Amino acid sequence: MSSSLDTKLVGTIIGAETRRDLICQLWGPLTPTEGDLRSMQPYIQYYSTQCRQFLLDGGIHVSASTHNDIVHLASIFHQKRARGDILQGHVASSLGKAPDAEAANCAINLCARLLLMVAIGDPPNSLPGPNTIHWEDGSLSDFTEGCFGVQHQLSPENAQISKTMTMLNLQKIGGMEIEWTPNLADHLRLVDDDRRVLVFSCVSFLKFHTKHAASSIRPLFPSGFLEETLRTFSLLFPQNDAASQRWLGAQIKGRGRDLFDPALLHCGSLWTRERRYENFKYWNNRLVILKQALDDARPQTMTQWWHDQRNGVQWYTFWVAILVFIVTIFFGIIQSLEGALQVWLSWKSMDES
Repeated sequence: MSSSLDTKLVGTIIGAETRRDLICQLWGPLTPTEGDLRSMQPYIQYYSTQCRQFLLDGGIHVSASTHNDIVHLASIFHQKRARGDILQGHVASSLGKAPDAEAANCAINLCARLLLMVAIGDPPNSLPGPNTIHWEDGSLSDFTEGCFGVQHQLSPENAQISKTMTMLNLQKIGGMEIEWTPNLADHLRLVDDDRRVLVFSCVSFLKFHTKHAASSIRPLFPSGFLEETLRTFSLLFPQNDAASQRWLGAQIKGRGRDLFDPALLHCGSLWTRERRYENFKYWNNRLVILKQALDDARPQTMTQWWHDQRNGVQWYTFWVAILVFIVTIFFGIIQSLEGALQVWLSWKSMDES
């Protein structure tokens, strides 16, 4: 294996060679193109952030210290071995560390996070995360099947998903704040009393895996899950909607391309026949909940009233009433000024006489 992977997880810059070797080996063996390597830069930033969080104390509580350790541990995960089996027989021996269960568990959690972009376990000496998921037993594939597999599906009022169901409308009409998250398990989750919706931020990760799904012999997600996740972006960030594209462009400009995945701008759009809840078996429930939250939302500000055109008759009635009100006030002011002017002229003529 390439010596570039023998460098430390933290304290050294992930250079081009290390980046290539990581992407080739973590889910592969794969042969990514130069375009793949450039597009996966947001993932590399995630990788570095996770390593810093887990090795903040110098790595004394994690039995992995180099990129090679992570790649080797990932290869064991791909063999579909149970977590308990990995913990007892593989981690301590293969990484050459003392058989420390706590350090081994932390290494397992870190590697699982890096493979799936899912918040599995908590970093050492940190407070439990509000949306942390715990992988207790079974293989990593078993875990993803339980976490993302098809559940009992909610029944929407309408089988067709309206074109108004976009993230831009959730913000402008529903008054919801969009929060980007690197945790795939939080995608489309409503939090903070339905005032914030979490959206997975690394579309390039999804596109990379769907592109190389045929060549990869190590699938970790349920069949069709990543493709469907990409379709949620096509649904909620339609590329043929100019307003959504302008809004996303403003997001990129505000945060910078180093902090925002430009792949969000190129998620395509869905045909009418594709905009049905039955086509979303993994994300159906969260989409139904989001649509219900949007339907229940009532405009609170004039801006929200302006953008809320879900009911055309109501929208025109409201703004005609506003226009009539403004015109009435305007002419009332004119009449008042005219009356005041007449009184002043009368008073002036009386004074002169």
